[in-house]
Amino acid sequence: MSKIGLYGGSFNPPTKAHIELAKKVIYECKLDKIIFVPVGDLYKKQGLAKGIHRYNMLQIACKKEKNLQVSNIEIRETKNYKTIEIFEILRNEYNNEDIYFIIGADNLEKLPYWYESNKLIRDYNYIILDRGLKKSNQIIKNNELLNKNKQNFTIINNIEYSDCSSTNIRQEIKRGENPKNLDDEVYNYIRQNRIY
Repeated sequence: MSKIGLYGGSFNPPTKAHIELAKKVIYECKLDKIIFVPVGDLYKKQGLAKGIHRYNMLQIACKKEKNLQVSNIEIRETKNYKTIEIFEILRNEYNNEDIYFIIGADNLEKLPYWYESNKLIRDYNYIILDRGLKKSNQIIKNNELLNKNKQNFTIINNIEYSDCSSTNIRQEIKRGENPKNLDDEVYNYIRQNRIY
């Protein structure tokens, strides 16, 4: 049974930091691979590029890395699912794998308040990306539900990637700059398709 990480997010656009962070998680958590799962077009976020473009950009960003893949599972869906429903769809799709969901410390803090939080926290394993702004160990300790299931959380220090935001990159592109934290081929794709 292989050990995989499912890394969800908007990836609007995917940055070099997303790729480097995924490689770090593979190394530190001894994963066989990470599969990026970009959110679909039904996800409500201002300035979100079309799902097909974010999927294509991730494919370009990952093509040199044999342990990194991209799933279109959320992009192809026509319904806005709850997190628990998406997790169950993903678990069924990768049912022969040992699965870890990769989330940021900001989402760890919100996890106890999500729909079906008991099941989400009890039945799934997580790799938490801790940027140093939110202390994941403290978040877990301070919440009874998280603390009761603390064996389901692995924390990775992500502080060196904390200033590499997709928002900043979009602003640089709008100013006509070539962002240094963006793969050149991804940048060319953005320009050719006039995404931002």
